[in-house]
Amino acid sequence: MANNNYDFCIGTNKPALKRTLASMLAEAGFYSSGEAKNIPDYLRTLRTVQPWLAVIDTSLPPGNIEQLADIIENDGLAAAIYINTSGVDLDLYVQLKWPVETSVLTAVAEVVCNEFAHKKKLQKEINNLQRKLSERKNIEKAKGIISKKYKLTEEEAYQALRKSSMKNRTTAAEMSKQIIENPDCLYV
Repeated sequence: MANNNYDFCIGTNKPALKRTLASMLAEAGFYSSGEAKNIPDYLRTLRTVQPWLAVIDTSLPPGNIEQLADIIENDGLAAAIYINTSGVDLDLYVQLKWPVETSVLTAVAEVVCNEFAHKKKLQKEINNLQRKLSERKNIEKAKGIISKKYKLTEEEAYQALRKSSMKNRTTAAEMSKQIIENPDCLYV
């Protein structure tokens, strides 16, 4: 039974497979938030709905299922399970050979959704650290500009930057960007 309220989108052009998969996942507490019968529509659905789980029939027409898998992975669109009904072997991705038992499908679905959530959390932390590093670099660059322009020490330049940011009611990072773009915006 799913501990989280994960939604899923099914990609298959086989009505019986769609009904069976949807029923198996619903029984375990997942809920359907979309479906599509071809690769282009499925990608549009994933981008629009942004489900936790993508359940894809490996014979989804038209085109290359490996390219679809790469797009889903590289763009971080959803956790994905590929239901192998066509004999296509996707070495890099989670796939289950059809038919599959409900308990196996739901256990794998739980795991890939939890891993996807963990991956999203780590990506958010990475983005936050990259933003902070960029801000720090801008502050250092702005201090250099202030120091050179007004012949101040590094500490005096930092104090001038802080004072200016408080006066303008903005962060030191924002003030730094302004100084980098227009060094004359700061008056010491």
